[in-house]
Amino acid sequence: MRTYEITTLLREGQNIVDETKAAIKEILKKHSVEITLEEDWGQKKLWHEKSGQNYAFFTFLKCKAEPTVVKEIEREFKLNQNILQALVIKA
Repeated sequence: MRTYEITTLLREGQNIVDETKAAIKEILKKHSVEITLEEDWGQKKLWHEKSGQNYAFFTFLKCKAEPTVVKEIEREFKLNQNILQALVIKA
């Protein structure tokens, strides 16, 4: 297993943020990803408008996963409309 860092930009709204964070954890759990660190970076103003949003809630996850599941995780993140953007990098 390799270590990955996942940074996500979520639509604002407390209910939306909580639901989306739960959805992200479900996606990761489905692919047997072990979360080792979770941080909420809070709401920040975006430099450029993203999907009609000027603000987004930033989250950071550090996790361990098999390299073969990363593409599928990224695909599922793109299907969720409440995830404005996600960046998955190898740590």
